[in-house]
Amino acid sequence: MNRLPRAAALASALLFGAPAAHGQASPYWVTYAYDAGSGAWGLGWGRTDRDLTMSEALSRCGRPGCKLGNVTLARCIAVATGTSRGAGFGAANDAESAKAHALRFCRSGASGSTCEVSAVRCGG
Repeated sequence: MNRLPRAAALASALLFGAPAAHGQASPYWVTYAYDAGSGAWGLGWGRTDRDLTMSEALSRCGRPGCKLGNVTLARCIAVATGTSRGAGFGAANDAESAKAHALRFCRSGASGSTCEVSAVRCGG
């Protein structure tokens, strides 16, 4: 039995939550781009075109070292940052859930418990 796809799905669910948990899946793509060296980030949201969403996130991040994170169908995406380096990103079909996922992810990393929501964007 191959456990890797199941582990990847679980990791994605922990990072982004479950976008379809509050009803039908969103028709919009969301993603983020992040540069671990500088802490720069950019969000992509509210597009039905996956490639355009990814391009916008990279453009908004604006650094050569920016790498795309997970790309998923959801209505909202949020970022939480802390006093230490690192950021947490979360996606869901409502702003409050996206913020909660981002805060949880931020607090589980190097940023510690001093995380605050820096941005939340919703499409549709």
